[in-house]
Amino acid sequence: MKRILLLVLVLLPFLARSQNYSWKFFDRYSDASGFTSVQLERKMMRMMSRQAAEQGDKKLAELLNGIQYIRIVALDSGDGTQFLADAEQLAADPDARFELVMSGTEQGQTTKFYLREAEFYPYSELLMLTYGPRETVAVNIYGNFDLKQVSRLSSIRPRKR
Repeated sequence: MKRILLLVLVLLPFLARSQNYSWKFFDRYSDASGFTSVQLERKMMRMMSRQAAEQGDKKLAELLNGIQYIRIVALDSGDGTQFLADAEQLAADPDARFELVMSGTEQGQTTKFYLREAEFYPYSELLMLTYGPRETVAVNIYGNFDLKQVSRLSSIRPRKR
């Protein structure tokens, strides 16, 4: 028992460190001038999950319940060159262990999806970068989710009253 506890204590800093890569990037730009940021925390994900369940969408409720947080940072004004370089550096950092899973370009707008799959803990991380003449946005989703279901998040829209 003592050996297991010792092993957990030794590995814990490494596991925590692996989660900090995207935090540094999003923290740097979330309060920066010329950017808009949105952060949906665990409590909001639970509330959205309950609402989806009440509306009878069990798959969406499951997906939302597994997500720990969603962070979004969008360039409002100015030159996004450094923002994009920092985002690409995050995705390419070998210690962060992101893998490119999809990329595409349409009408000059490029979108790339990077995934960091869980190894020693139950959470994965998805990083989406979109850049081009229309918009420059970085989205980070962290939690226990099925990659095939993540596209369902785009179906969530606020209701007009």
